[in-house]
Formats: sequence, structure tokens, C-alpha cells
Amino acid sequence: MGYEPSDVPVHEDTAARDEAYYRAEREEIPFLAVERYESGYAVTYDLLPAGYELSRPARKELTEQLAQKAETIVTDAGLPTAEVTKSVSESLGSISLFAREESAREVAALVSRFVLDESNWVEASPPDSSGPDPRRN
Repeated sequence: MGYEPSDVPVHEDTAARDEAYYRAEREEIPFLAVERYESGYAVTYDLLPAGYELSRPARKELTEQLAQKAETIVTDAGLPTAEVTKSVSESLGSISLFAREESAREVAALVSRFVLDESNWVEASPPDSSGPDPRRN
């Protein structure tokens, strides 16, 4: 279960990202994609459109594997990157900023093995739809 790096959706602008997120909400499926910004690429996931979140053990394992993957990318001189930061919770996550789309796709493929595997999910309370978009700071 999960994406191959070449299959990870990439959104080149906010309009494409927003449309994909609204589609995830309509279809009640997780949102997972690489997002392109002026300064690089970010990996974003959100399980709330599906009404689920990662179980604590799955989030813990994802966090550990992401730390290893990010360290590999940051320490490899052949894989340029800006400072990599990550925010990983049971329902939302963002890992950024990668200089290369290929690096972001590799990380997104790793994330997809956790986020898209329903055996890692537990029920979550969806956000109040009258409030601000929970993905945006």
C-alpha cells in the first residue's frame, strides 16, 4: 500500500492544491501530495477529510522513519535541500523544504505507506466546518 515516488501527486500552485484538497473532502479520502513553492517542495498529508487519524503506534513509527529519511537526504551532498523541518501529528503533517522534487517524492512515498494504509487509522472527529481551514496556519 502506498505510492511509488513517481506516482505521488505534485501540485504546482495553490489552486491545484486547493482543488485536490476539496476533492479529498468530497470523496472522504486522505489528502497526500507534494506541493511546489518558490523556495522548494513540501510533503503534506491530512487524514481529516477521510474522518480518521493515524494510530499512535503508526504515528510514532512514521516519525522515526521520517527522521532517518530526512537525515539521509540532508547529509547526502548529492541531494541538495534547504533546512528540512517536519510537523507530524496523527491527522496532519508537513515535511519541508526540499530543493528537488525527487527528494520530496521519495519522502511522500514513505509517508504514503502509513497515511494510505487503513490498518493504521483510528476514527477522528472531523473539524468544525464553520471554522478556518485546519491545514492553513
